[in-house]
Amino acid sequence: MKYSRISAGFVAFSLLFAASAAAAAPVSTAKLTIRMGYQPLTPTWGISIIYQAQLWKKYLPNVDVDRVKFMSGMPLVNTLVAGKLDMGYQGDMPIIVLASKGSLQQTKFLAVTDADHGGASEIYVAKDSPIKTIKDLNGKRVSIPFGGYTHRFAEVVEAKEGIKFQFVGQSPEVGLTNLQAGKVDAYIPWPPYGELAVYKGFARKLADGEKYRFDALRGVVATQEFLDQHPDVVVGWLRAELDAHKIMRDRPDYAAQLLFKDWSAYGIPLPVIREEFSYKVFPDQITPEWRKVLTDGADFLRSHRFISANIDFNSYIDDSYLKKAAAIPSQLDLAAIPKQ
Repeated sequence: MKYSRISAGFVAFSLLFAASAAAAAPVSTAKLTIRMGYQPLTPTWGISIIYQAQLWKKYLPNVDVDRVKFMSGMPLVNTLVAGKLDMGYQGDMPIIVLASKGSLQQTKFLAVTDADHGGASEIYVAKDSPIKTIKDLNGKRVSIPFGGYTHRFAEVVEAKEGIKFQFVGQSPEVGLTNLQAGKVDAYIPWPPYGELAVYKGFARKLADGEKYRFDALRGVVATQEFLDQHPDVVVGWLRAELDAHKIMRDRPDYAAQLLFKDWSAYGIPLPVIREEFSYKVFPDQITPEWRKVLTDGADFLRSHRFISANIDFNSYIDDSYLKKAAAIPSQLDLAAIPKQ
């Protein structure tokens, strides 16, 4: 019944938006298509909310969006470096790798689309596993995606607990299958894979990163060429991003419906998506705590020789477009979206 009411509200708001979009004051009337890279089935939610609610059309009425899907971060990085995309939504580690490739393609980090204080860094074991504590995992096989933020999280856990894992490098979907088959003892994916394993009844959460104060983020990047050519378009898009933050903070049930629709091809249950809102934050500024995520991540990647470059994040992070976007009055009618 609850989600029926959400669906009714979803339709009502969509109709209201369609009626009011034409009256929105545009930030730019430029006619173009943004080539936007993103990863479905990751916590980069802003792009899905913006796209499904058509939020950018209020500010950029003549702009179309060509979304290009990638199931992992590095192909998205490589496509940006090749100049085949204008903007992208990525996790913190791919963003750092992208920043390290400035000699090949100049890009900038523009905004945090969503973040957490450890809730998205979760350790799972099989539901019937004899493992009860983190220390029980000493010497055990732990599935991680090498070079990802959960790999860095796993090493933070090792250091703080005084234990060592036997790492098995796997993508989250492969790790999920191997946990179910008993081929690994624990599993540290990015969401929603772990929550999905619990929902399907073969896993349980052992711990998460909140205990270890482990921050992580996902963000918006753009090529310098696109920024130079279409600065107003970028500002208009980021105004839509800030509207998406409002929706995700204040109308999580509606936002979950948008994500559920956007991910319809992947069969992620609505309750799994909704659960993730319990620990999410949606920063409207790039504050020092989020800058630190990038610098700490860069130290980690250099220590493993995933990157070699020293990155000047004071230069790479450019929040000037975000500040201009924040100064633009929002066209979002939040009151028209039902709370549940």
